[in-house]
Amino acid sequence: MHRKTSALTGNRMLGLERNALIGAATAIFFFVISTALTVYTVQNVRDSNARVTQTHGLVVALDLLLIDIQDAETGLRGFLLTSEEAYLAPYHRALPQVQSRMDTISSAATAEMRERGSVEELRAFVSSKLEVMALTLEVFQTRGSVEALTLVKSDRGRSDMDGIRNVISQLRNEAGEERSQRLEEMNASYIIAWASALASGLLGIVLTLAISALVRKSTLAQKREQWLRDAQLGLAASVSGEQQIAKLGENILGFLTNYLGAVAGAIYVENAGRFHRMAVHGVPADVILPTSFGQNDSLFGHVLRDHRPIAVGEVPDGYINFGSALGQQKPRYLALAPAIVEGDIRGVFELGFLSPISDQTLVLLEQVSELIAVAIRSAEFRTRLQALLEETQRQSEELQVQGEELRVSNEELEEQGRALREQQTRLEQQQAELEQTNSQLEEQAEELERQRDNLERSKDAIEAKAKEVELASRYKSDFLANMSHELRTPLNSSLILAKLLADNSEGNLTAQQIQFAQTIQSSGNDLLNLINDILDLSKIEAGHVEINPEAVSIERTVNGLRHMFEPLATNKGLQLNVSVEAGVPAVIQTDPQRLEQVLKNLLANALKFTEKGSVSLAVSRHGDNQLAFAIKDSGIGIAEEQQKRIFEAFHQADSTISRKFGGTGLGLSISRELVRLLGGRFRLESKLGQGSTFTIVIPAEFDSALVQAPKQDFAPPVASAAEPVLRAEAETIAQKPKAVAIVDDDRAASEPTARKLLIVEDDQSFALILRDLARELKFQALVAGTAQEALELAHQYLPNAILLDVGLPDQSGLSVLDRLKRDVRTRHIPIHILSAEDYSDRALSLGAVGYALKPVQRDHLVSMIESLGAKAEQTLRRVLIVEDNAVQR
Repeated sequence: MHRKTSALTGNRMLGLERNALIGAATAIFFFVISTALTVYTVQNVRDSNARVTQTHGLVVALDLLLIDIQDAETGLRGFLLTSEEAYLAPYHRALPQVQSRMDTISSAATAEMRERGSVEELRAFVSSKLEVMALTLEVFQTRGSVEALTLVKSDRGRSDMDGIRNVISQLRNEAGEERSQRLEEMNASYIIAWASALASGLLGIVLTLAISALVRKSTLAQKREQWLRDAQLGLAASVSGEQQIAKLGENILGFLTNYLGAVAGAIYVENAGRFHRMAVHGVPADVILPTSFGQNDSLFGHVLRDHRPIAVGEVPDGYINFGSALGQQKPRYLALAPAIVEGDIRGVFELGFLSPISDQTLVLLEQVSELIAVAIRSAEFRTRLQALLEETQRQSEELQVQGEELRVSNEELEEQGRALREQQTRLEQQQAELEQTNSQLEEQAEELERQRDNLERSKDAIEAKAKEVELASRYKSDFLANMSHELRTPLNSSLILAKLLADNSEGNLTAQQIQFAQTIQSSGNDLLNLINDILDLSKIEAGHVEINPEAVSIERTVNGLRHMFEPLATNKGLQLNVSVEAGVPAVIQTDPQRLEQVLKNLLANALKFTEKGSVSLAVSRHGDNQLAFAIKDSGIGIAEEQQKRIFEAFHQADSTISRKFGGTGLGLSISRELVRLLGGRFRLESKLGQGSTFTIVIPAEFDSALVQAPKQDFAPPVASAAEPVLRAEAETIAQKPKAVAIVDDDRAASEPTARKLLIVEDDQSFALILRDLARELKFQALVAGTAQEALELAHQYLPNAILLDVGLPDQSGLSVLDRLKRDVRTRHIPIHILSAEDYSDRALSLGAVGYALKPVQRDHLVSMIESLGAKAEQTLRRVLIVEDNAVQR
């Protein structure tokens, strides 16, 4: 019995041990199975998480790739429109990033995407787009903006961009489906993990709880990561596309407030060191918010210094209230965050909450900071680009208007050219008549030669002839001085009347009549230039030309000549070259007026006689203290036997020159003598058909001792015309006939309060013009034809202003000026001198307010009379001088 009991006990023990062993083995087996299953499940979750993360990285890389390409395109367009290198910064910054994004996309793409060729298709579109942008930049740098903008307007770049957007959209959709599938796989793994944990029972509870904790922690982390990724993707979708900056701000705030549960928000954008309000959300219309803030203002300054988001728990008083019809409440918590890209803060945004702000919210705000900053920067670039496009269109319209004006101007110039050709025909006829006259003069010259031979036989006859020559010289000078007035005065009237007819202010002339008037005016100006050349030559021969040396800038002189003659050279298809040799002094002492007169004449001749090729002006040192001005052309050239003849007055190389190119032949004669007066010399190098080089050499410091004697072909007269002198007030003019009124004026209808203008002019035509112009400018006109009549009218009517001619029939106008300025009753009257001769220094010293040389343009006469009227209306002031010393008084 005992043995049986013992056996039963042993068997029970063995059974318990076996059961224990089986249980233990079962538990161990189940634990091992559970462990293996748990490890397998965790590995599946980890793999699913990695695949989801990889898919998310693909989506983010696709979005950033699209943003980089848009930034590069926007920067390139800004550079094409402005040519500013700063706009190329986004373009150069995006190029390496695009390659990096493509590598990320290639590595994150699924096998199906790679097998289908979507990634390679995207790479091909991106490469094509980058090639188009690089080609556009190369065309702009080598061929100019016009061809570059033409390439931009082509459909090639647009089709590449559309292809990029389509492929990215397709890849994003596939990545979304892939992510959803992997999330489902990950959820299935979670279910298996929970089932294995429950089946493990009590033996695996600790391990199950640990695994569950790990899985739960991983799940929460995945959900947080998913929450953050969903926020980034949603925000990227909100800011995608071409949006105005205000609309962009509203979309950003709308998404963030809805996603985070905020009740209000505001966003500010940086501009010129301050942050200006871009948009608000959830703010009542009657609430006044600050439009801008500085970098050190309140909480915003804290965010700008730390470059990270902050949360404020206790909102101070003074913040906005929000609500609805049932009530209002202010936010209890605030979140402020910067929008940063590459270390540059592009904006700051602020969100208001009713509940506490979690750390996860701050992490989200920090992660979307770069995305918001990139979107703001892109919107600003688009805004600038739009403004530049509008400005370019406006400038294009202005250029079209200017082109139309140039076309009209060209038509007017062609009309003037036809008139000049007609005038040239008349001049050729006159030239033929002059040649016939020259033949007669040559015969007379031969006769004079025979007479001179006869005169040489007798000393008394020679002396008599010398006196005759002296007297003829005096008569010639007196004649030219008188003709200066006699020619300019009627010519002045003709030019003004021709100008009035050409303007056709009343619109009663035909186009042909206007053309006739313009031809008269043009021919009159040509005649005036001829008179000026003859008078200049006469002054040089008479020794009346004075040299006034002063400091002359070489650079300013040559630049002025280039600006004057470049349009003429361009019009003829010639190249004008101006150069100054190193070592040439910057400033010389000479007469600038005479130097420029010579250089202008030589350059004008060079351009006139050159049909193709170039004309150049070179300034260089010559010797120790001299400068050489060389004018070289590739024109018709001058035969050696004609080179001396061209410097003679009224001569050119041959008779065909005048007929073909025009001109009087006085320019080189005057230029040579002016160079001589400047102490220099003339040099000519020329070959027929190979061009000419005229070189003038002048001293850098003018010295009158260096002036050479005149050439023999310039015979200076002994006497010259005398300058008008002042006659004594007591001088009587009874010996001359008393002048009568030459035109009807307003003396009979004179009113005490009316403005009166006294016109002293002996030429009836010009006096009529001045009278009508004075009436047009609201003056009563008093006209006097003599000095005596002018003095009588001035004392009788005390006019407000006087226009005074110098060459009067009885006395000089300067004498009238002197007597009026000495009279206490009339010396306050402003007097303006009009004359055909230049006595400006004498007139201004006697008290004249201005001096004009005839002929005078009508516009100048109008401004002259208006100026006199303004001076007459100025209030006179009186000063009482108390001084017993007569000299000081």
